[in-house]
Amino acid sequence: MGLLFPNLSEKNSKKVTFKHWLRVIILIFITCLLTWYGKVYEPMPMLTTVNEFAIWIFPDKNGLSALAVLPNDNIDTNNVKTGLRVWISPPDSLLTFERLSAVRYRGQNILVIGDSLSEQLRQDMLSTLDSTGNWFWLGPLSRELLGEDVQAELRFIDGNLRNYVFDLMYEGHKLRFLGSQLALDSTAQESVSLAIPMFKSELAIWNEEHIPETMTLVYYDKHKGFAAKKLWLKDWPYK
Repeated sequence: MGLLFPNLSEKNSKKVTFKHWLRVIILIFITCLLTWYGKVYEPMPMLTTVNEFAIWIFPDKNGLSALAVLPNDNIDTNNVKTGLRVWISPPDSLLTFERLSAVRYRGQNILVIGDSLSEQLRQDMLSTLDSTGNWFWLGPLSRELLGEDVQAELRFIDGNLRNYVFDLMYEGHKLRFLGSQLALDSTAQESVSLAIPMFKSELAIWNEEHIPETMTLVYYDKHKGFAAKKLWLKDWPYK
């Protein structure tokens, strides 16, 4: 409050001095600046090829989509020096996700898990690859692509590409992505650290009229282990 009111010990303290109004103007300026930064300012997206383990999970009109970013292993004898990006049930356009996220990942390779790959999706992927990069559909899941620190397994229930079960193992934890209710039911007795249904179901938190405008970031912290954050999606198109 001392910034707003003159010091009573000063001579003529009842008078509003220039010093007092200068303080008021500074406070107003700081308030306006903070308001602008929080509600209006949109920082430039950051391009990065140096990755830690992170999974971005966000709503899509077909259910959920996820981007798993595998960590850099700094091993020169394989292809994952810049980290592998794995898209699970990707959205129609990867660039829609990029416009709404703070980080834009770039690197050499992309792996896609899903039952289809549209031409638009393929073009979007090519635009985010290095000049010598490649995108792969449903594999391979080799160390040359995944690196030494992450293991992965992909299987299909009844041979249907929609009924996929995709596992990522990292630091002793198994994260599972399930493409259908049949895949979920068929693996219900198996133990995993985290299971993520990627499909719409009666237990889902959205319906045809409303899709939640939130995104979840699952990441690995060296001190805390696995953790998760909820982030709001501004101007999300699927709602």
